[in-house]
Amino acid sequence: MDQTVRVLKIWVAMDKDDIWIVEHFSELVTKYGGKYIAVVNEVLVAVGESGTDVEAKARKIEPRKIPSVLRIPREEDMACLL
Repeated sequence: MDQTVRVLKIWVAMDKDDIWIVEHFSELVTKYGGKYIAVVNEVLVAVGESGTDVEAKARKIEPRKIPSVLRIPREEDMACLL
């Protein structure tokens, strides 16, 4: 399978919030590195030290949608990946 086709299949499987995170990843690392974030309806709705707390805040804002929650790596964590 062609690499481009694999990437497209992954992209199609992602929801809009995940795509928003990918598109804003660099900015998120700069501003929120080391913290957890939650995105709902393509909007950053919560930031904090705990994934559980961030998810709870996001669910209060939009109880019918599962938020995209993740820990944003710090810039120095990203250097290890290069």
